[in-house]
Amino acid sequence: MRTVVRTDREPIIIGEPITIGIVDDHPVVRYGLTRVFDADPEFRIVGEGTTCDDAVEIATKQRPQVMILDLGIPGGGIEALHKISARVPSVGCLVLTVCDSAETALQALEAGAKGYVLKGISAQDLKGAIRLVINNSSYVSPEFATKLLVAAKLKDQESRGGEDKLSYREAQILHEVENGLTNNQIAKKLSISEKTVKYYMSSVMQKYGVTNRVGAVVAHLKLLERQVSRRT
Repeated sequence: MRTVVRTDREPIIIGEPITIGIVDDHPVVRYGLTRVFDADPEFRIVGEGTTCDDAVEIATKQRPQVMILDLGIPGGGIEALHKISARVPSVGCLVLTVCDSAETALQALEAGAKGYVLKGISAQDLKGAIRLVINNSSYVSPEFATKLLVAAKLKDQESRGGEDKLSYREAQILHEVENGLTNNQIAKKLSISEKTVKYYMSSVMQKYGVTNRVGAVVAHLKLLERQVSRRT
């Protein structure tokens, strides 16, 4: 295992670098990633590919510590995650994608991904995500984390019968209400109109049988408490 010693000048790498596999069907993306890692002795690329089959082959033959994987590759990135996690669980898969769908991110994480980052991430943050993955931690782009949390809550509710049957947008807005945001603040944060926020909140209150925002939050928290009690 490599150790990085930081000095006032350049970092000194002791031991082996972090090994990386890159699978993306866009040549420009692969080129950009190889330039980032080739310029840093802390990392070493051991394989590149463009398809699901390539990803599985690199994982099984080269055994990189981290596989950087796009979801849109031929054969499917989710399929590649399933196969890699089943055959070579020691390879930590980090999804690098333009897809900001929370549902897709949950699919990827459930299929075995250790991280989910959006293209446009800085080289420094990407390297930080890789370091977390090799230390058995998970990483999700910070700007994406709240959306993912809301989707996870919603999926948990639906998997247990969904007593309230909130839509994704309803759950998202209610989550912001729980955080203390006003309708106007929620509208600005989600890039929707305040009228739309009020519409969804009215729907939430109707589903919970309450007449105000506080009642909706209380009803939602009670629902979550009931779900927790069922597990214990």
